[in-house]
Amino acid sequence: MDEDDGDAALRAALGQLAFATRSAAALSSTLDAVVGLGRVCRVLVPGLADWSAADLVDEDGVVERVCFSHRDPNAALTGLTGPLPPVPETATGPLSRVLRGAGPLLLSAGRLPTAQEASDPLHTASMQPFARLGGDSVIVAPLRARRRVLGALTLVRGEGHPPWGEADLALVEDLTHRIALALDNARLYAETQAVAERLQRSLLPDLPVVPGLRVTARYSPAAATAQIGGDWYDSFVLPESGDTTLIIGDVTGHDLHAAVTMSQIRNMLRGIACDRREPPPA
Repeated sequence: MDEDDGDAALRAALGQLAFATRSAAALSSTLDAVVGLGRVCRVLVPGLADWSAADLVDEDGVVERVCFSHRDPNAALTGLTGPLPPVPETATGPLSRVLRGAGPLLLSAGRLPTAQEASDPLHTASMQPFARLGGDSVIVAPLRARRRVLGALTLVRGEGHPPWGEADLALVEDLTHRIALALDNARLYAETQAVAERLQRSLLPDLPVVPGLRVTARYSPAAATAQIGGDWYDSFVLPESGDTTLIIGDVTGHDLHAAVTMSQIRNMLRGIACDRREPPPA
């Protein structure tokens, strides 16, 4: 290898490292999977590809194209995102094969079927952008984490870029692995938040009906900060005296542990209040 080839290889390696670093930064900037994918697509286009698309598969197997990015900011991208047809049992198209576990796949113009030649509805839908935007060289790579395919990333080059090669395939495979790990973490975070919110809503007290007193329970999770925590309030009638109690409490923290601890203390406090005979100031 002469000096010029060595310099070119070094520049290529540094460029690949820069894409990996910028992609990681885009993913770490949000816990929203769709927002993160959109930011990654904007990192990869136009530096690495002429256009890109990202698809996600939900728990029920429904496929949705969640983001689409093109090097021309004025390109007409209307209608290119949204739900896609289901993945067929017999996967023949590139996207279908990747979502069924194959890939990453590298396709040149000669091996790229048109939408009219597609063998299933998902294949037809995935090929339609090519008729509008063009593309000669394609990589379709799975977003796979914990042995599960979460979606796929499609990267397309036209005349403005050299065709994809095996070195590019390795780079995209590394990128999609990073993306899939970030998506998996985002989904786990969302699931934890949903469980905690359901727990906190289930702990809303059954408030007593007291003549002359109106008491209402509400739970409104914060939109910008932690959605769960150890705040609670309670009200109940003491069994012997008939006195009505009103309680406001807080366990330090904004996570599932705080919510669980709050439920334990709330139940314990109810037991103490009903068991003791002395008035509250005693």
